[in-house]
Amino acid sequence: MHTASRTTRAGAGFTLLEMVFTVVVLAALAKFAMMKLVTPATMTLPTQAQSLADLIRRAQSLATVRGQRMSVSVATSGANGRVAIACASGTMPCDTDTSFTVGQGAVVGSASTIYFNSLGQPVDSASAALASDASFTLSYQTGDNTATYTVTVAALTGRVSVSP
Repeated sequence: MHTASRTTRAGAGFTLLEMVFTVVVLAALAKFAMMKLVTPATMTLPTQAQSLADLIRRAQSLATVRGQRMSVSVATSGANGRVAIACASGTMPCDTDTSFTVGQGAVVGSASTIYFNSLGQPVDSASAALASDASFTLSYQTGDNTATYTVTVAALTGRVSVSP
């Protein structure tokens, strides 16, 4: 009689192992479904914006370390565009020129070239302090949705920030 009540009780519910297995399978399916809903470009857009910010910070560092003006400009605008660092004209040698190319169909845009003086401060082409913040934008469009990240260089301090 004692064994009969035990088997009846065991068949009435789920074991802990069954519940854990079900939750793990549902979580894996949910992650797979989310991957199908989000495109690779929108997933990598924040990372690409951080890489662009790192490139701008590198230009600041090079200007400070070398004691010469450096520029950051959009070498190729549009989809899969390229942003490049270069020494400003008349400041040779410059063997550390580098660039960053966005991928996954992201679009890069900018208003103008940003220069950094030997103190790492952002200046215009005439070496005058910037009147307003300078920015680069990265965007990606899927259907009706557009994701945009802006990399901003503060005019007075040269602080580089990324914002969605």
